[in-house]
Amino acid sequence: MGRGRDRGLKVPRLGQLGIVVSDIEDTIKRYSDAFGIGPWAVFEGEPEWCLQGGENVIPTGRIAMAQAGPVQLELIQITGGSTFYADTLGGREEGLHHVGFFVRDLAERLRAAREAGIEVLQHGMLKQLGLTIEYAYLDTTSVGGVIIEFIEPRFLGLPFPMRSPLLRLGAKLGEILPV
Repeated sequence: MGRGRDRGLKVPRLGQLGIVVSDIEDTIKRYSDAFGIGPWAVFEGEPEWCLQGGENVIPTGRIAMAQAGPVQLELIQITGGSTFYADTLGGREEGLHHVGFFVRDLAERLRAAREAGIEVLQHGMLKQLGLTIEYAYLDTTSVGGVIIEFIEPRFLGLPFPMRSPLLRLGAKLGEILPV
């Protein structure tokens, strides 16, 4: 890799905080009332595919996303299936699960992670309404106490920025269309 500044995975600016919750509707209400965060785009279902520890798993759940300044908040409520979300919280029922970075080159980032000796905890793909999100959680808790996630969103196959106006549109569509 060469010079010191060329080393590492070179994450972009922080894009997302992922928080595991036990009741997504209650948490949305608390965040909206207390902090004015919203609107929330809520999605429900299971991933298109998901690998964890080299095996296929099928977690089901609900995800809610809203913008809080320059960072997206993602609330995750797992409703069924095999998953590592609760296992990564050190015995707590709710809490910070990961810090996420939006990327356009997930395959390259995963290659660099492998070269750096960082394992992938979970790798999967979500699809809904033309939006495809491929993601990977990296085993980085020994580095800073939290999991790092790389997130590659695409809409109809093209790179897609997951920013505030688009989240608002997603929230409005979610109110109209069954997801």
